[in-house]
Amino acid sequence: MSQSGESMNLLRMALSYLNPYQPSYLILFVTARCNANCSFCFYGKEVQASHGKADELTLDEYREISRRAGNIPYLLVSGGEPVLRDDLFDIISLFIKNCHCSFVTVPSNGLSPERTETLFKRLADTYPGCHFRASISVDYCGEKHDEMRGVPGCLERLQETARRVSELKRTRSNITLDAVSVYLNDSSQDHENLRKWVREMIDPDNHELHILRPEWPQPVVKGLDPHSFIKEVSIYRQSSTGKESRYLSSFFRGLNVLYIKGMETVMKGEVLAKCTAGRKFTVITETGKVRLCECRGKVLGDLRKTDYDLKKVLKGSRSYLKEVNRTGCTCTWECAVSCNIVCNPKFFPALGLETVRMLFKSRKQPK
Repeated sequence: MSQSGESMNLLRMALSYLNPYQPSYLILFVTARCNANCSFCFYGKEVQASHGKADELTLDEYREISRRAGNIPYLLVSGGEPVLRDDLFDIISLFIKNCHCSFVTVPSNGLSPERTETLFKRLADTYPGCHFRASISVDYCGEKHDEMRGVPGCLERLQETARRVSELKRTRSNITLDAVSVYLNDSSQDHENLRKWVREMIDPDNHELHILRPEWPQPVVKGLDPHSFIKEVSIYRQSSTGKESRYLSSFFRGLNVLYIKGMETVMKGEVLAKCTAGRKFTVITETGKVRLCECRGKVLGDLRKTDYDLKKVLKGSRSYLKEVNRTGCTCTWECAVSCNIVCNPKFFPALGLETVRMLFKSRKQPK
């Protein structure tokens, strides 16, 4: 990215950040269709109830949404399995052009190597000023992975997907490959061997550990050991961060350090910070419903009934958002915890310190 391009991106991010009712982080569910059948999927009910393409937002509807949504630096495209949409490149393109997204993450189960490779190649080549993160899910390093995903050969196809993305990275500096594992309530999940397998077979830029999503309003799934999770998530962070080309990577890694510390607080059932759900980040489902977040079932509005105006929906929900913060929120959703840290001034000194520390650490690493 050129210096002028970086300056423009920073300006847009700053303007988005300073507006208290302009989302800076959008989670966009583009489909509930999925080619896996994960027993622990938090979106499983929606996947089972999906009517397929029939009820999904169309490309023209996404065009209208993106035109009215304002500057959104960070876009996470979710599902279901996002790459199953034939028009996914076009959907992401609309948000890059109209919302000036600088960072785009696409989580995937890794079952579609060809589709994933084609998507990231087109995105990286078409938008060199934007950074794209392929986030591939892997929870076991043997047959148990296929069993839990409900698809024979899933782990093998996941490896092929990772290999293809890694090949793209060799000649494109605006792609990051990450692995994400879910900390399950399962004593057979061997994290030490899983980390070793991922390093040797996938070699991602980062390997993250997320906690199994509980039913709201539980902070932790019944029977899950919070202390064990915190211990493991710290080991993942320390052992998996190689040198990467992502713009502001030191900031994101510094944020991850504070996220881990913040999780220690919320997993005790304590409030970490004022929640910015519905203001600085929000969720749009594949049918156009605007949700407060991924944890609560609260629907703030329907874009199909409000002229596809996201800001209008959020503005009309401010009284509800105030009530959420009056009662306090202790969810363990990774996106929410991270956004709340970034948007709360009390964390600025620590976040700045960790960012600088990660910057110096990255400079010491071999290329």
